Amino acid sequence: MDRGRREKRNLMKFVVVLSNGTKPVVSERATTENVSDNGACVRTVRPWKQDTRVLVKSSLYELLARARVVYCRTLPDSTFAVGLEFLARTDAWVTG
Repeated sequence: MDRGRREKRNLMKFVVVLSNGTKPVVSERATTENVSDNGACVRTVRPWKQDTRVLVKSSLYELLARARVVYCRTLPDSTFAVGLEFLARTDAWVTG
């Protein structure tokens, strides 16, 4: 079975802030690796737990989205690739 992406990913790279929105608040600046209407992959310096709900805020285009952490993989340089699933469709993230 092909487990490819349902939608095309845009290889846009920009800075976002991830926040867990709970107390204590955990937030981190991250960089997008790719973005689609339904999600994004971001690079972080700390691991994020699967199924954590996060707020994703971008200074680029002043975009804001709620998302769920789908995966968190350790990269060779000791950073992390975090897959995010947007909880609502966010066309603005890819059309800017």
